[in-house]
Amino acid sequence: QEAASDVLVELGKRFLNKVMEEILGKFQPGILPHPFVLRTFANLATANVFGMVPFLNSILGTLLPMLGMARADSMKSTFCYGKKKF
Repeated sequence: QEAASDVLVELGKRFLNKVMEEILGKFQPGILPHPFVLRTFANLATANVFGMVPFLNSILGTLLPMLGMARADSMKSTFCYGKKKF
């Protein structure tokens, strides 16, 4: 999972719109995403800062209502990691 995330981040440096199109399809409101989806978003935000700006509203708008759903400490940690990178 980590390797796949790293590959998506590297591809996102050059082809961000295609990568985001695929990842956002897996990012549904009301359903907690897999932790590596959040980590991929966060790492993409660091790797391609200006390219991620148009996607932040969509990501954060979907993510913030889900904060209360994160019960496990590992998921809370992943949410914090993502918010820090954004």
